[in-house]
Amino acid sequence: MRRRLSGRTPPILALGTIAASSLLLSGCGEDAPTERTFTSVDQCISQGMDREVCQTAYQDAVKTHMANAPRFDGMAACEAEYGAKQCVQQTAPNTGGTGSGSFFMPFMAGYLLSSTINNIGDYYRYQREATQGSSYGGGGSTPIYRNRSGQTVTINKGRDTILAPSSSKPANVNTRTVSRQGFGGRSSFSFGG
Repeated sequence: MRRRLSGRTPPILALGTIAASSLLLSGCGEDAPTERTFTSVDQCISQGMDREVCQTAYQDAVKTHMANAPRFDGMAACEAEYGAKQCVQQTAPNTGGTGSGSFFMPFMAGYLLSSTINNIGDYYRYQREATQGSSYGGGGSTPIYRNRSGQTVTINKGRDTILAPSSSKPANVNTRTVSRQGFGGRSSFSFGG
């Protein structure tokens, strides 16, 4: 019976080839897009995002906030959920009744913006796709709030969703290639044996 790996081809070479192939192929997959949090338009711009995207996303988040933020009958009920001095009284628009009422809602702490958005075209495309499957609205950006415990939350279908701390990472939008050496670049390897 003849051995498959005979002669001068060491078995380590076969294992090394498999390992190198798996590393090469793992670079082909895309990470799932993440959402970045911003507390202001200036913070969004300072982290390298497009100015027009930051301004439009903020304005859309404010519109969504005004339309869909949790509403409470009293300040105490709002502060019980969102913390002391984290709520504001709003006047409901008069819809033809005898008067207009008021309600309480939490302050908007910032907004979420997808890390896949690089320009205003991407923003509107993302907004179209997101609003087709969203019950909350907004699409391109989502208002965020701080709950009583200080956690960042979004409101989805009337329920608070706590965001993972990793979603609070600043945006990394610097995607320039610094060096291209890849295949054909210089490399050296020494096997001490």
